[in-house]
Amino acid sequence: MTERIERVVIVNDFSVARGGATTLVLLLLRLLRARSIPVTMIVGDDGENPLFSELGADSVSLGHKELLKGNPLKTVVNGIHNTSASELLRDWIEVNDTPGTVYHVHTWSQILSPAIFLPLRRVAERTVIHAHDSFHACPNGAYMNYHRETQCMLVPLSKDCLTTHCDRRSYAHKLWRSVRQARLFSAMGTDVPWAKFLLIHEKMTNGFLRAGYRREDLLAVRNPAAAFVDYRVPVEDNGSYFFIGRLEQEKGPQDALAAARRAGVMLEVIGDGPLRETLAAHYPEMIFHGWRRPEEIGDLIVNARALVIPSRLPEPFGLVAVEAAASGIPLVLTEMALLADEVTGEEIGLICNTQDTEAFAAVLRKMAAMDREEIRRMSEKAYSRAISMANTPEGWADALTRIYANILTKGM
Repeated sequence: MTERIERVVIVNDFSVARGGATTLVLLLLRLLRARSIPVTMIVGDDGENPLFSELGADSVSLGHKELLKGNPLKTVVNGIHNTSASELLRDWIEVNDTPGTVYHVHTWSQILSPAIFLPLRRVAERTVIHAHDSFHACPNGAYMNYHRETQCMLVPLSKDCLTTHCDRRSYAHKLWRSVRQARLFSAMGTDVPWAKFLLIHEKMTNGFLRAGYRREDLLAVRNPAAAFVDYRVPVEDNGSYFFIGRLEQEKGPQDALAAARRAGVMLEVIGDGPLRETLAAHYPEMIFHGWRRPEEIGDLIVNARALVIPSRLPEPFGLVAVEAAASGIPLVLTEMALLADEVTGEEIGLICNTQDTEAFAAVLRKMAAMDREEIRRMSEKAYSRAISMANTPEGWADALTRIYANILTKGM
C-alpha cells in the first residue's frame, strides 16, 4: 500500500510541540519514518527541532514568530494573508512536487495563515486537511460564544454571526477573525477538489456542514492515545484529583480549583500557562507540578482518584481523558465535551456542568465518598474500555497511510 506514497509533506505552524496538535504532528512524523516513508516538514517557525534530522526528515522553515509575539501591524496583515508563507509553499511545490507526493496540512492559524491554500490548490487532489479544531469552519475556532460562555449554533459569517460578540478578547478581534475566515473560504475556493478534511471526532461534522462543507469530503479519524501507565492505577487507594492541561481560562483550571476547595479535596495540577501564578497564589493548599513530560505524568498520575476535565468549550477530542481512563483513572468531565456521552455510556466517569461550582463540587464529593468496590469497578471499566474511544498510534498511522494511498490511486 505505502509503495505508492513517494513523500508526505507535513505543513504545520510549529516545529516544536506547544499543544496537542503539534504533539500529534511529531508523532505522525515518527510513525511515517518508521514505515520508511520520506517526509518533508514545512513549518512556520524557525524549524529548530533536532528530531527532524534525527529521523531523516527534510525540513523547510519560514522563520516567523507566532502572531501574538510579533509586530502588531504585521500580525494584523500576516494573520489574514502571510505572503511569505504562500511563496514558500509555491516555490517548494514548483521544484519538488511529484505525482506520488501527498500534502497533509495541520495547524495554520498562528503563523502560516489562509494564504497557504492558494499554492496548495495546484495539488488539491493530493492534499489532506486535518481539523484539530474548528478554525476551518468557525472564525473563533470553537463554535463557542466566549462572552456568554455558551455553545454557538450560528452559521459562520452570517449576519447573526458577524453581529455577535463571541470572541474571548474583543469584538474588534472577532471582526478581524471574520475577515480572516472570509479570506480562508476565498483561498480554498468553492469548487477546488481537496482530497479530504479529517475531523478528530464525528460530532464535529454538523459544524462543518453548517459552514458549507460537503459531507462526502469529511472523514472522522480519531486521535491516537496510549495509557499513561501500562497497568490499572489502584484509584480506590487514592484521594487526589488531577487536572492536566494548559492553565488558561478556556481550559477551566479555575473552575476545578474552586470546586475542589468547596468539596474539601486535593487537586493536583499538571501544566503551565498564563494563569499559573495567579491560581497558585490563590490556592496555596493545592499542588502545582508545572509542565511535565509524558513519562513524568505517568509517575504522578498513579496517585489519582480521578481526572477532571472542566473545559469551558466543547473540546473536539479529549486526548488526555483517554490516556488517563486507559490507565484505569475515572473521569469527571464537562457535559459539553464531545466524549461525554461515551464516558457515561461506558460507565467510566461522571459528567456535570463544571462551570457551576456547587454542582462540580458535589460530583467530586460523590466520587470521594464512593466505597472501594464501587470506584474499583469504575476504574476497571475505564482500564478495559477507554482505549476503544481512540486509535492506537499504529492504528492511526495505518488509517492515514490508507487515506494517502487511496488519494494517489484515484489520481492515477
